[in-house]
Amino acid sequence: MKSSKYHLVAASTLIVAIFLCLTSLIVAKTTRETIELAENYLLTSQNRDGGWPLLPGKDSDVEITALVMQALLVQGHGTGWTVINRGMDFLIKKQRSDGSWSGNTAHTIFVLTTLHLGQRDPKVREKGLTWLSEAQNSNGSWGKQLNQPGNVLYTGAVLSGLRYLVTSKYTPITKSSDWLANQINPIDGYGWSMKRGTKSDVIATSWVLQGISLVYDVNVQLAWLKQQQNQDNGFPLGKGKPSDPEITAYAILALVACQDQLNTDKLAIGYLKHMQQKDGSFVSQTPIELNVPKANLQTTSFALLAIHARKIKNYFHVGLSK
Repeated sequence: MKSSKYHLVAASTLIVAIFLCLTSLIVAKTTRETIELAENYLLTSQNRDGGWPLLPGKDSDVEITALVMQALLVQGHGTGWTVINRGMDFLIKKQRSDGSWSGNTAHTIFVLTTLHLGQRDPKVREKGLTWLSEAQNSNGSWGKQLNQPGNVLYTGAVLSGLRYLVTSKYTPITKSSDWLANQINPIDGYGWSMKRGTKSDVIATSWVLQGISLVYDVNVQLAWLKQQQNQDNGFPLGKGKPSDPEITAYAILALVACQDQLNTDKLAIGYLKHMQQKDGSFVSQTPIELNVPKANLQTTSFALLAIHARKIKNYFHVGLSK
């Protein structure tokens, strides 16, 4: 009697387990659904001036507009689409007379990457590249603005964009790579940090790896980055901290740029799919303008770029300079 009861319970448990597995398969969001939801969130947030804001309904921002358009362009939308053309026009009008955007090195490389993806206005792009060359410090680094001390995060961001616009022999790339190689965190010896005297963090390390991997062997640093991944498959700022969608997107872009041989990036994309909001957005406090986690267009754009990371390079054609 006990035996038959045991088999009955076991059979019931098996049926429930199968049902739960089937249910999870039915409700699981596909990558395509994730992309379409995020794309719709971005499209519905475009302002009348053609730009995009950090938060829906706010003023358009150059950096956010560039990132949103990158996400849309790698999705396959071309400059024949009115939405894209309006965004391109917004960015071109915002270029300063010195060739920069906002006088900010990161903003400038983001816009140049966007214009190059859309194959728009070579003269505008050349002017921007010239400004970036002039903004580079003699030691190879970039600060946030012209004539500012070298900053690991901004140097990494500029280098990560230049890898798509120029060849690896382009002098600013080799100089900046050498400078970054000498900035490996002396505290732990594995990654890079946003602030001197602190442990290596995922944000700085991810940005640096995207660019420096074009010149240097970064297997040790890549291994360190992968060790920071949490059990939920997302990435935190540092070990022991909660995962964050935008930081996870940075890590995915670095993993792909470094040609990681495992599926670490795919696992992290699974985390992003799970964290997407019903309206298609992603929530984060990573944007410096935010003091609390909010759904925003910057994080959503980076999430889309991360999902498309393995095919981003296919959208770039001939570089601007040798």
